[in-house]
Order: sequence, then C-alpha cells, then structure tokens
Amino acid sequence: MSLTNSFNILTLFFKALFMTTKNPIEDLKEIRKIMEQSTKFLSLSGISGVFAGLIALGGSFWAWMEIRQFENLSLHYYATGRYDNKLESLELKLGLIALLILVSAISTGVLFTWLKARKQKRNLFTKLSFKLAISLMVPLAFGGAFTLCLYKMEAYTLVAPATLIFYGLALLNASKYVHVDIKYLALSEMALAVICMYRISDGHYGEGLYFWAFGFGVLHIVYGTIMYFKYDRKAVA
Repeated sequence: MSLTNSFNILTLFFKALFMTTKNPIEDLKEIRKIMEQSTKFLSLSGISGVFAGLIALGGSFWAWMEIRQFENLSLHYYATGRYDNKLESLELKLGLIALLILVSAISTGVLFTWLKARKQKRNLFTKLSFKLAISLMVPLAFGGAFTLCLYKMEAYTLVAPATLIFYGLALLNASKYVHVDIKYLALSEMALAVICMYRISDGHYGEGLYFWAFGFGVLHIVYGTIMYFKYDRKAVA
C-alpha cells in the first residue's frame, strides 16, 4: 500500500471515529474501497473471460471434428497401413489447437484487461499484477509439466481432468489478489475435474473433451458475464 493511500485511510478513519464528518458511513466505505484497490487487482476484465470461453468452445469443436474424422477413417488407415502416421498427425494437430487456444485466450485477456486499466487510469504493470501473475503461473507450470508426462505415457484420457484441476488450483492460489468471486470458478473447475475422472474410471473415455469444453468454455463465459454485470458495467456507469 502506498504512503498516499495510507495517509488517506488514516485521515478518513479519524474523521469517522471522531464524527468530524457529515457522513461517516460514506467515509468508511471509501476506506474499504482504497484498501481494496491497494490489495486487489481490480482491472481484470469480465469480457476477457467471455472471449476466453468462446475461444475454448471454438477450439474444442475443432478438436472434436478432427477426432471424429480420424475415427471414421480409422479402418481405412489400418487397411492401407497408414494408421500410425495418421495418429501422429492427429496428435500434432490437437497439440497445435491447444497451443492456439492458449495463446489466443491469453492475448485477448491481456488486451481487454489493458483496456479496462486504461479506462480506469491505472497502471497495468504493478507489483500487485506481478504477484498475481506468479501466483497463477506457478501451479499452471507444474500442471503443464504433469500433463506432458501423461501425454508421454499415452494416458490421453487423463489430460482433460488434469488440466482442469491444475487450472482450478491456479485460480484458487491467485484468488487472494483479485475479486473473491473467482474462488467459485476455481472450485467449479476442480469439481468438474473430479466428476470427469469418475466418468473416465467408469469407462466413458471419450467424454474428456466435453468436460474440458464445459470447464474452459461454458464456465468462463458464465463467470465473465457475471463479472461484467457485477463490476465492469457498474464501473463504466
């Protein structure tokens, strides 16, 4: 917290304490607002969540189409001796789709967050934003390494629940620096990962992509929409 903010808080506090102000309730609300701005990264855009969800849904549909095409032609690939080559090609395509989704989602997230910060006349790159980034990226980095190990072991059905639960853990770890509402998204992602694992353990191996699409697509759209109407639109108004 900066010295200016600390001085403003002390001034408002003593005014409210000794009743030297006409509206002590408003002063206490102002104290809360200043403290929240000093300890929370409030420039995170709800619109960025919506766009990230739309990108994830689009990428999931693309991946589903690639998988279905491979499954429909798998017997033909077997008969012509090209099954292994086509499987490697499919794995490469799915990896590229995942990378494209990640880059697109991060890019739009940074763009809309920067636009919101500029509208609020706030600096996007602060100590608080770097703390947020580190809190988010450390669990994601370990989760990415873990998922690559699953891929190397050809445990493809476990990729979806693994990415969901590590993403949920990353959001939960970063929630202390943003609006508390993100905890609900974090818990939803982790719960979805557990349900996905139960479905896979019951033999429903092909449902991982649907859970992944719901977690990274639908949940992001719902969360982003709520954040927009709860915070972003109010701030613009």
